[in-house]
Amino acid sequence: MKKWISLIICCLLIILAACKTTRTTTSDVSVEDSLREKNKMSIPLLSQINRLPGVTIQNGVPVFTKKASSVFPGASSEPLYVLDGYVVGNSFRSLNQLVKNVNVESIKALSDSDASIYGSRGGKGVIILTTYQ
Repeated sequence: MKKWISLIICCLLIILAACKTTRTTTSDVSVEDSLREKNKMSIPLLSQINRLPGVTIQNGVPVFTKKASSVFPGASSEPLYVLDGYVVGNSFRSLNQLVKNVNVESIKALSDSDASIYGSRGGKGVIILTTYQ
């Protein structure tokens, strides 16, 4: 009888130890997420956009690398900016005045066929910003 009781206690201790490790793992992930969120808020908007795949900075404005060359010299090669579902235009400077980097929740880049839902305005790519509401 004592062997059974000690066996049950050992099993319970193993189960409790396993539960404890999953809790610390979950809390570590939430700490990483909160740190990533805090760091994102201290990074300027231009740098956040520059981190998107296929986007580079030319003359102080974001440009998609595939769309960087233009047939017409002097023509704007900036992508279309969409802020919370509203088309803002093709000027990063206007967008930068409208939104602060601390209010940006997510940034998404669309190019090629993904940007075709915006018609010819999205021909040079689309950058979609979502803010905290």
